Amino acid sequence: MARRKLRLPKAVYYQCIWIIKDIDRLRRLEAAGSYAHNDEEFVFFVDDEDVIRDSQVLTQARFKLDCVRAALGLVPEEYRQKTLDSIIYGIPFDDMAHENTWRKWRQFFIRELAKKLMLI
Repeated sequence: MARRKLRLPKAVYYQCIWIIKDIDRLRRLEAAGSYAHNDEEFVFFVDDEDVIRDSQVLTQARFKLDCVRAALGLVPEEYRQKTLDSIIYGIPFDDMAHENTWRKWRQFFIRELAKKLMLI
């Protein structure tokens, strides 16, 4: 019973996973937004064809990145990059720690991200 309370709803879990996987695009949006001085200068390239001109896109990207950074900051430094890489790129964990330790920090990171995003 207590174990069920720790489990995130699937919808929340997958939202967090996809925000983490989207971190490279969010970083590009943040970088593009830092060059704009006013709302008319915001231009975001979604892919080769679509262009978005909306300051809310930048605001949402910054919020999501801030949440990811804050949640990742709570993970011990030696586990941060490998935890991110395992989620974003599917890189398997190394032998630095036991697999259960890696899973614990990955779950902790996702749960903290859900809290920061106000999904739970």
